[in-house]
Parts: sequence; C-alpha cells; structure tokens
Amino acid sequence: MNSRIALALVAMLAPAALSAQSAQDLQKQIEQLKVQLKAVEEKAAAAQEVDTRLTKVETKVAGDNIQWGGELRTRFDSTQQHFKPYTQFMGFMQNTPSASNPYPFAPIAQPVGAQDWTNSVQWSTRLRLNMGITINENAKIMGRLVMYKIHGGADVPTFNGSPNTISTSFTTGQTPATDALRVERASLVYHFNSVASILSIGRQNTSDGPPFEVREGGERQATPQALAVNATIDGIGWKFQLDKIGFPEGTLLGFCYGVGYESGFGGGGNVKSNQTIVGMNFTNFNGTNPSAITPVVGNIGPLKDTTVLGAMFDMPLLFQIGESVQSANLYLGYNRMGNMTDIPFGNTINFPIPGQTPSTQYVTATANLGDMDQFTATWKHKIGDTFTYFVSGGYLKSHPNGQVSQYGAYWTMPASMGGNTVQLSGFGGLMGDPVNSQTATAYYAGMRYDPTPTFGMGVEFNHGSPRWWTYTPATGEYTDKLGARGDVWEGYIQWRFAHNAALRLGYIDYKYTTAMSGWQIGPSVQPGQDWVSAMNLGNNPMLQYAYPETVKNLYASIEVHF
Repeated sequence: MNSRIALALVAMLAPAALSAQSAQDLQKQIEQLKVQLKAVEEKAAAAQEVDTRLTKVETKVAGDNIQWGGELRTRFDSTQQHFKPYTQFMGFMQNTPSASNPYPFAPIAQPVGAQDWTNSVQWSTRLRLNMGITINENAKIMGRLVMYKIHGGADVPTFNGSPNTISTSFTTGQTPATDALRVERASLVYHFNSVASILSIGRQNTSDGPPFEVREGGERQATPQALAVNATIDGIGWKFQLDKIGFPEGTLLGFCYGVGYESGFGGGGNVKSNQTIVGMNFTNFNGTNPSAITPVVGNIGPLKDTTVLGAMFDMPLLFQIGESVQSANLYLGYNRMGNMTDIPFGNTINFPIPGQTPSTQYVTATANLGDMDQFTATWKHKIGDTFTYFVSGGYLKSHPNGQVSQYGAYWTMPASMGGNTVQLSGFGGLMGDPVNSQTATAYYAGMRYDPTPTFGMGVEFNHGSPRWWTYTPATGEYTDKLGARGDVWEGYIQWRFAHNAALRLGYIDYKYTTAMSGWQIGPSVQPGQDWVSAMNLGNNPMLQYAYPETVKNLYASIEVHF
C-alpha cells in the first residue's frame, strides 16, 4: 500500500520536477547568453576604441605631414594722383572729307581739364597661408592661399582704364579683391634623382620672383623674374640641375608651358562665332540726342588658346674678395607668348562704356592679336651680410596678326560713312600696332643696406619705354610699378621690432610718360599721327579713359611671418 502511494506521488510530482529543471536550464542559458552578449559588446567597444585611436593617429600623422606657414600684412596708403588735360573720346559723327581728314567721319570728343585725385586714407589686409605636404622622399605638394582686401572696398572695383581693375584668374592674390581665400599656388613637385631634374605640375610659383626678395628682406619666392611675370599661371615646368655636369651648385636650366586663356571652355573656341556687348555706338549722336547712342554687339571668335612657352637659366655664385664673402645670382629668361588676346576673361564694373551708369559686366577676349617674345636678365650681388644690389633688364618684340580688339565705342561705320575702312581709336592691336612689329625695353635697379640684423633700408628705380608691357598686373603696391611707361622711384625702411614681425615705411613716386601702362594692347591713332607722340600724356592725347601723369604714394605696413 505504501509503495503504491509512493509510486502515485512520484507520478504526480514528476512533471513539476521536470518543469523546475527546465526552468533552471533556461535560466542558465539566459545567463550564459548575457555573458556572451557582454563579451561581444566588450569586443565591439575594444574594436571601436582601437579604430578611434587609429583615426586619431592617422589624423595626427596627416596633420604633422602638412607644414603650415604664412604671413599677415596690414597696410596703410596715402596717395595723390595728377592728371594732365586730355581729350575724352566718345565715338564718331558724320564728316565732310577734307585735306586734314579725308574720311567721311570725325571723332566726337570733349576736352577734360587737369585734375588732382586724392585718397588720403586706404587700409588693406593681405593674408597668405603657405602649405607643403611631403608625399615621399621624391614628391611633395606645395600651395599658397591668399586673401587680399581693401577695407570697405568693392569686390569688383569700377574700371578706370587700368588692367588691375579687372578681376581675373591672373590677378588672384596679386590685386585687392574679396575676403575669400584664393588659390595662388598649388602644384605637385617631383624630383627625378636618376636624371637630376624636378617636375612641377599645377598652379606654378610665378609671383613675387627675383629680385623682389631684396626689398622684402627674405628668400626667393618664385621662378620667373619679376620684370617678366608676376601673375598666377597654370601649367607645367621642368628644371634640370646643371651642377651634376660641372656648373656651380644650384644651377638650373628650366622649361615651362602654360595656358593664359582657354578659348574652348565656354568661349569662342567651341563655336564659329559668338557675341558680346563691347561698347556704345555714337554714329547717330549729334551732341544733343543721347537716345541715339545704342549698345554695340561685337562678334567673337573663333579664338585660339593663349599659351606661354618659356625657358630659364639660374646660376648662383659664391666667392670671396679680400676678407669679404660674397654671393651672386645670374638669372636669364625667355617667354614666347602665343595667340595673345585683348582682354582676359573676368568681371568688372562700367566697362568699357565711359559716362554710363555703372553695372557689373562680364568681359572676355574678342580676338587673338598675335605673338610676343619676351627676354629678361637679372644680376643680384650680396656683399657680406649688409649690402645687396641688383640690376634687371627686359626686351619685348611683338608679332601682330592684323587683328584689333572689339572693345571700344567707335569701330563699325555704316556704308554711307565709308564702312569699316579704318580704326582711328579703340583698345586697338598688339602694342598699339596691329600690323607692324614693335619693340620695347625696361630696366629695374635697386640696393638695400642692413646695418643691423633688425634694420634695413633701400631704394629702387625702374623705367619703361612708351610701349613697354610686362605680365605683372600688380605687385602688392597701390598700383603696379614694373609695368609703368615712365619712371618710378621707391625708398623704404624696414624695422624688425619683434620676432618675425616688422614695420615698413616707404614712398613711391610714379612719373608716367605714355598712356595705357600695363596693357599689352593700345589704341590706333588718327592718320598721319605718330603713335608715341599721340599717346604722350603731355600732348593732350585722345583717350577713352584718364591715365595719371604722376602718382605719389606714401605707405606704412605691419608684416608678420609665421
């Protein structure tokens, strides 16, 4: 009986026991899953920590691999400009032919008296950020970002006849513009040790070249000489190290190729003919009916790319005279500028319509005007640690193709007025002569004396002939001096009052002889006139825009290098 009761109790309690055992197993499994999940989470966290550490390390390595430097300049300018009397050209009107003017049209012009312009207070800020990235032992990337802004100035200044009042890629970082950082330099530099050469591809180091470093009191900043090129150029350069074949250490022979104007990118190279507003037509204007003045649409193209093919030779010398250790540099340069255009593409205000309501206008090249040869040479000599002098010379020779710029207010004549038989004025052709080859010369000399490591003083002089032109839209001054047709004197002192910080005081005196300084083009003149005499600022010339005869510029700047 007892055994039966026991068996019955076992039978009754067995499911409960099995159930309890199953619950315990399930609980154990849950606990095991929790442990495994925790382990997975710990492994994931560890992996994330490793990844974060690796990212930090890689970021740090990349950051350490970029070498940063730069300079900040705040400058004050006080300037006076004097304009001699000139005749402002407005267009053409019908004329009865005579011995003095055999053409059936005569220019419309108005006399403008002498003027004095003053800008007694102008502040500007220029920030340059230099960067270098080492890829490997042979390759590196070099760049420079620039912000250059007049305090309170317009982003696109009103066009005043000067080429540096057109905002283009050539003037990036060289002329005041906006507060945006612009890429002035960006190139890949690769050293081919096997053939002792250096290849550079991209936006080249083509601004602030020798001998500008004398005035700045620093190291050489660019390859081309300042008297030849001081603009932003995209292209390719290849230098060969001639010291491997017996020349003095550091001697280089280089070749370069660049593009100054790309006609095929949204321009006249893609189509047989394009058009843009290039001026105003005064044909039916009689002096009292301004409504008769109408816009003129000029034909563009087809255009070819403007290219630059250049060569350079740099030879440093180190020698001793008596007890004095001296160093010198000889720079030689040649550039062949092919298919030069009239206007580089860009933006401007009130161009090229004088006397009209200012408005922002897109400008572009209208014609290829021909080719030009450019030769430059510079000798720089440093005597000891205190005295340096330099002499530069330049020579130009044009090869025009007969074409002239479409820009102006006065070129298309109706058949009743003789048709387009002659162009008496306008922006004209290459170096002011679209038919005949012309030449021009310039020289640039200066010296600097540093009596102490913290104080230096210097003087510079440059002269340009009446047709002189150089690829330098600006050099950081109030207005470009190396492109001047005339004489320019500059004197300065520089005091390094703190580590990498200096105060500079200077004075620049410009005396222009000929209009159109800075332009590679020039207006044609009336029949029988000599171009140089007609463009002489002392001869009451006929011009579309005023050009100053003298500019007197007093400046002070704080310059910090970091």
